[in-house]
Amino acid sequence: MLHLIRSEWRLLLFGFLMTFFSAPGQTFFISLLSGEIRHATNLSDGEFAAIYSLATLCSAVVMIWSGGLIDKIGLKKLSIALVFGLATGCGILSISSGIVSLVIGLFLLRQFGQGLMYLTSTTTMVRYLEKNRGKSTALAGMGYAISEAVVPSIVVALLLWVGWRSSWQVSAVFLLLVMVPAILYLLQGHQQRHHQYLAQLSQFDNEPQKDSLKRQWTRPEVMRDKFFYLLMPGLMSQPLMFTGFIFHQVHLVESKGWSLSVWASLFFMYALVSVGTKIISGFLVDRYGAIRMVPWLSIPMGIGLVLLAVSSNIIGGGVFLALMGITVGFQSTVSAPFWSEMYGIKHLGSIKSLATSVMVLSTAISPIIIGGYIDHGIKIETLAMASAIFVFLTSALAWYACQVRQRSCPTSEF
Repeated sequence: MLHLIRSEWRLLLFGFLMTFFSAPGQTFFISLLSGEIRHATNLSDGEFAAIYSLATLCSAVVMIWSGGLIDKIGLKKLSIALVFGLATGCGILSISSGIVSLVIGLFLLRQFGQGLMYLTSTTTMVRYLEKNRGKSTALAGMGYAISEAVVPSIVVALLLWVGWRSSWQVSAVFLLLVMVPAILYLLQGHQQRHHQYLAQLSQFDNEPQKDSLKRQWTRPEVMRDKFFYLLMPGLMSQPLMFTGFIFHQVHLVESKGWSLSVWASLFFMYALVSVGTKIISGFLVDRYGAIRMVPWLSIPMGIGLVLLAVSSNIIGGGVFLALMGITVGFQSTVSAPFWSEMYGIKHLGSIKSLATSVMVLSTAISPIIIGGYIDHGIKIETLAMASAIFVFLTSALAWYACQVRQRSCPTSEF
């Protein structure tokens, strides 16, 4: 890994910064300011959750088209455009006073932050550092884990210092001042690497395709592949459950009788576990491949949900977050290499955008679903146990798909 860092530190740092500065579009960032936003716009918890989900849903739909731009537009030009798009979302949200401007601002945050900046980072690592796709994705993905650990404290300090509107404005300015020069510097000479990538694609096209994993699939072909639908639920379960429970974490903490400050302090431990898991999973992906790891991704989270259902002690909450961190660490490292192993790298951007849109869709509906059950008096313990059952079922489905796929492609890297 040290050799990889020394030789490709510019591209790795680019990927790291793209995931780190995607923070304003992530649930953990927005939820910290949600109380002030709701107060300023006279929205209830349920109304804000519905608006947030609507914006995320729209982002998921647009992502099917916008994600394909990664295959068509130069990396430097695209990355700068994404940074400006995210900064624009921060600016619009800072002056929003009604439903329309709030939806537009949240849509831009989710589209450019949660969606395209993260997608660009992971696609870049897999596409240009394919021989070390696991380790490179893990290193770049640490940006998100570290932002989860340090950004909340900064946001809270900004909130107390300048208020919620100025917090968004400061975020926009800082994003532009740091990321635009960083992209211009870190992607110097990238065109030469891109030419090497194109030459590799030409070699793929000229080689006989011995099995389906050597084939460079198009997005319509992926949509007709039954294994896409067998494996996708297992990949969806982590963003579905994580977003749902974290979005309603205040209700979770209150229903358990825990201290909110103590609960918040546990997220640093969660981030450390997630970072450690990313490093380990990076080596595992490069050694064993990403596809065969998919059935096991969500198992730690499932165990954590069972523990959350049966325990009322804050220690149990800490273990739940740790197990969630393991699943998040594995998921963030495995998902991008999985798509390249499964369907090739030529159309990776458009294929990943399809998968990402499905995952973003899951993050759009989970706050509404869980919030609806909470409003109807369903206990958080019941929701956690039901969620755990769902996780185990989707993991079993992914395991079955892997077994069938391996039998059908016995000579592949699967």
